[in-house]
Amino acid sequence: MGDEVSDKDLIGRVRDGHLDAFEEIVLRHASRLRAFIAMRLPVPHLIEEIAHESFVWAYRHIDEFEDGSDLGRWLRAIAYNLVRAEVLRYSRSERNQEKYLEHCLVEHSGRGLAAGADTPMVALLEECVERLPEAQRALLKRRYRLAESSEEIAKALGRSEAWVRTTLFRIRHALRECIEHKAGPQPV
Repeated sequence: MGDEVSDKDLIGRVRDGHLDAFEEIVLRHASRLRAFIAMRLPVPHLIEEIAHESFVWAYRHIDEFEDGSDLGRWLRAIAYNLVRAEVLRYSRSERNQEKYLEHCLVEHSGRGLAAGADTPMVALLEECVERLPEAQRALLKRRYRLAESSEEIAKALGRSEAWVRTTLFRIRHALRECIEHKAGPQPV
């Protein structure tokens, strides 16, 4: 099939069960769809995955496509929603990792990390905390062992609360990266 066949005709053929017509739709729209995705989520494997998922979703829901609409725009809307879902999933995952790391810090701060080193995560956390500069370890101690609030730490150190929260966030992020590096690739 050549470019002389319109998207509308191809959609009609797909609805009649002609898979080759959908192949032509994919060939016609794939590069623009990948470019659209790449502008919003520049991660190579996700570009391909979301483009693929977009076409699969479009194929399964081809009857929902409104005749007279722009097929490229419909495919981009599908991809946009899949990109949003991926970004939200990643954001939730990041937040969960931060919360788990904070949980580990709180859980083992009262008795010292060495006492809780019976799990691999805690052992890795202990190694990573030991690699931190003394000032950062002292900040962690104030927050998690002494359970001081950001306001209390800020007053004691002569800093702003925003500085305390930002610094703690950066320390937790550095600890998470250190743990992930030491733990190596995890099975999916």
